Amino acid sequence: MDDNSRKDKVNLTEISNELYRRQQRREGIHREIEKSKLSNFMSKNSRYLSEIIKTLQLSEYVKYIKPGFDINENGYEFSVKNKEFLIELLDKYTEPNMLELRRGHWNEVSDRYIVWIVEGMYKVFENNGIPGNDLAQIGIIMSNLTNYPVRKCYGKILKMTFDLEQLAGMTYWPKWKSGLGREENYVWLDAMAEDFKHFLDKWRFIYNNMGEIRQMEINDIAERCAADLTADQVLRAEVEFAFAEQINEAVNSDEKLQKKMEELRKEIYEKKTGSYIKRQEDYEYLRKIVFKRRIEVEQEVFEKCCPGIEVPPEEEIVGEEDFSNMKPAEEILLESIDDYKESLVPFPKVELPDIDIDAVIEQYRVEHGLQGDGNGVKQE
Repeated sequence: MDDNSRKDKVNLTEISNELYRRQQRREGIHREIEKSKLSNFMSKNSRYLSEIIKTLQLSEYVKYIKPGFDINENGYEFSVKNKEFLIELLDKYTEPNMLELRRGHWNEVSDRYIVWIVEGMYKVFENNGIPGNDLAQIGIIMSNLTNYPVRKCYGKILKMTFDLEQLAGMTYWPKWKSGLGREENYVWLDAMAEDFKHFLDKWRFIYNNMGEIRQMEINDIAERCAADLTADQVLRAEVEFAFAEQINEAVNSDEKLQKKMEELRKEIYEKKTGSYIKRQEDYEYLRKIVFKRRIEVEQEVFEKCCPGIEVPPEEEIVGEEDFSNMKPAEEILLESIDDYKESLVPFPKVELPDIDIDAVIEQYRVEHGLQGDGNGVKQE
């Protein structure tokens, strides 16, 4: 590596040493640092970083941040752009959010922390020149694992709520700062509240319209898939529909299956100890057992209710619908915004021709053999 390239890189030893110095200064300690303490501290941080990477299920991609496997430098190599993030990441290792994250208790980790660590780790790999396909896969893994899109949305919602409160809070400013009195503040706040209603209506319309556009696409795909079903798929669907009640009853009454489902439920929602990786392995093991037993129970129902009919196994006919050609999100957003604008355009007024109403009535009477005066009409 040339000198210019080395200036753009930082290793774990350098990051660990800087973190140690900062912690010492925070505690008011300014004496000379012993090399043995730095070495022990670096070894601890190496374990910390490895545990975080395993928790985020990114062990397969360590080769991109540990390209040289240099024993003296612990092998890790990062872009200098990520130095501050990594220092903060290791510094937070013992905090509650990180503790719950390492245990895999994602719901116990704050939205802001999830967004911070996912985006930070993504940039760690991105800035190390990882190939595009692997970088995309890293994003998918962390996103699915932490429910990042939802967490990101919550963060944006909180930011908008905060900004709105800040704006409305201007009415509390002292008069010497704003030059406005109580009456002016009330008038301004009422006007803003009225405009805010229109804002909500606008984006509610756009959101619902986006949903309608997307749902129409999904319905079209579902119709095409239904038309392409094989005979086995049709038979399986028809039998499942015909005996749905018997299948549910058999599933609910099967003690072996219910026991395993309860174990699976506890593994997901109730277990509070153990590393996330070990719990993930236990969950996958139980999930496979539950799936296998459910297939066995369903097959028993089929043999009882429709003997002689060979029902195709579920795992052999499950297909994936192709959603690759759906409109990009940006396109349906813009389309919905255009629909909203069109909804605001008043219908054009149609200029009706002048009509002699009396002549129309008289013509009606003649055609239907009616007579009468202006006070009423009677038939001859």
